Amino acid sequence: MDQSNKFYTDENTVRSTAFFVVIVLAVALFFKWPYLVLLLVFDFIMRALGLSISPLALFSKSISKIFGWKAKPIFAAPKRFAATLGSLFTLLVFLLMLNGYYDSAFAVGFLLIILASLESFFKVCVGCYLYQFIVIPIQNKFK
Repeated sequence: MDQSNKFYTDENTVRSTAFFVVIVLAVALFFKWPYLVLLLVFDFIMRALGLSISPLALFSKSISKIFGWKAKPIFAAPKRFAATLGSLFTLLVFLLMLNGYYDSAFAVGFLLIILASLESFFKVCVGCYLYQFIVIPIQNKFK
């Protein structure tokens, strides 16, 4: 897959990155480490912007190479939209934790863990479905 193509991304990278989001967020929630969540906020923002410097995505690409997984190109726009939603979720979790609302942070964080797990284990991208129902109709109105 052409790494310079901004219209497509690799499904294996996306799914393994979602798996690492689950791990990192679970650790951050368990140990009540808000600044680990803040790192996830920035990681999600980098992926939402299509930047190739996301630490989790870079790690996932390395894992793909180690295991020799063949790239599976998928449309990137819905994944970027999902990453934007992920950045909002993690920002909310961070702010809740920072202000001592750990139960609420856990609830929001657990929802994100469920969503990332759906992507990672079952190829179900809820943010991508939202993209189809929110972004595409808006785009079609302006065509």
